[in-house]
Amino acid sequence: MTVRYNLISYLIGDGIRNIGKNKKSTFSAIIIMVVTMMTVGICFVIGENVKAILNNMEHGYSIDVYIKETATETDKNELKAEIRKIEYVNPDNIQFINKKDAYHQAVKRLGQSAVELQGYTEDEHPFPESYVITLTSLDKLDEVVPKIEALDNVLYTSESSYNQDGNTNTNTTQQNQSTDGKKKSPAEKLTHFNRKISIALIVVGGFLVAFSVIIIGNTIKLTVHARRKEISIMKYVGATNNFIRAPFIVEGIIIGIISTVISIILLGGLYVWLKNGIIGNALQGWLKEFNNMSSGMEHLLQFDQMFSQIMLIFLAIGIGIGVFGSMMSMKKYLKV
Repeated sequence: MTVRYNLISYLIGDGIRNIGKNKKSTFSAIIIMVVTMMTVGICFVIGENVKAILNNMEHGYSIDVYIKETATETDKNELKAEIRKIEYVNPDNIQFINKKDAYHQAVKRLGQSAVELQGYTEDEHPFPESYVITLTSLDKLDEVVPKIEALDNVLYTSESSYNQDGNTNTNTTQQNQSTDGKKKSPAEKLTHFNRKISIALIVVGGFLVAFSVIIIGNTIKLTVHARRKEISIMKYVGATNNFIRAPFIVEGIIIGIISTVISIILLGGLYVWLKNGIIGNALQGWLKEFNNMSSGMEHLLQFDQMFSQIMLIFLAIGIGIGVFGSMMSMKKYLKV
């Protein structure tokens, strides 16, 4: 047990001494690693917040399916059954809006402009009956709407977003058009943006990870080159490759851990500053004018909600790059 403890102490100590001998190279490796982690971290944070906003919007977004005036009660029941069968439609949340309710909803939506409804009553008005449905996944909006519009007795559909008090947001209600040039809803824009972030994460993150491996590999190569004679002697006296390689792997792991700690502090500070400072002030100011956007921004995640995931990602990147870079840089020096 004592021998094993002394061996581990030696390997860790040797790895730490290697870092001290190449301060400039180690500093460069840490800087590159931090840049890599920050880039990946920013992409991850944006992606997670977009998902959170989308999840919140799923509870507030609905599709109004307006029914043709000529539809009978049997037709309406059959239409509801057909809608329930469509994939991604929430079958337990289909609400029927009769003529009377349609009139009162129109009054509520129009607000001060409801004076235009003078002459109409809750029994006689031009607003059709409808089904209000929600989706199990908001990013399937483009896929679901055409299927609904293709059903018999469907007049047209429209999307509505609701505030937390249950009132319809008239600024974001829009009728879907079957043309290719239809205006994208906020939900579709967010989904599209989330896809772009995911692609950016893979491309930029992959490039920076590869670059970090090269930098850390070169950093450790300098240490290995300076100790090439010592490594040769150790090989000749019977030291195993793993024993020789261990201190340099420890060096790579330590560089990765240091980079992780620095990156977490920087990313956390930047996120809190942006969320509570710039975005917080915007929500109290000009962003109030954009109801749907401000509603989404209010549901941004706290940094501690993402901390464990970010920590795991950074440790995986840091330790992974450190170990891989160390092993790659020592290959030719172990061939004695």
